[in-house]
Amino acid sequence: MDAAERPSILMRPALLIIAILAAGAPAQAAGQCNTDLAATDGQLRQALSRLEASANRPMPQRCLVFRDHVRVMQAASDTFRRCLTGFAARENIGQMQGSIADWNEIIARNCR
Repeated sequence: MDAAERPSILMRPALLIIAILAAGAPAQAAGQCNTDLAATDGQLRQALSRLEASANRPMPQRCLVFRDHVRVMQAASDTFRRCLTGFAARENIGQMQGSIADWNEIIARNCR
C-alpha cells in the first residue's frame, strides 16, 4: 500500500471517535466539557473533510493538510484527557494517539 492510499485507512479511528462523541459525553463531562467535546467533534469532521478534499492535490499541499490534521487530533486528545473518564477516555485517547503516530510517520516519509 502506498502513502497516498494510507490516509483513508487512518481516518477510521477518527470516525469511530466522532461516533462515540455523537452518542453523547459521559455524565462526568458537564458544562464546559460538553461545549468542548461538541467543538472537538466539529473540528474532527472539518479535518476529515480537508483530508478528503486534498486527496488529488500535489503532495506538498497534502502535507499541509496532514500537519493540520495532526494538530486537530492533538487538541482532541487533550480535550478527551480533560473531559472523559474511564473506558471512554482510555479508548478515545488511545485511538487518537495511535492515529497521531501513524500520521507523523506518513509526514516523515512524504513531507519535507
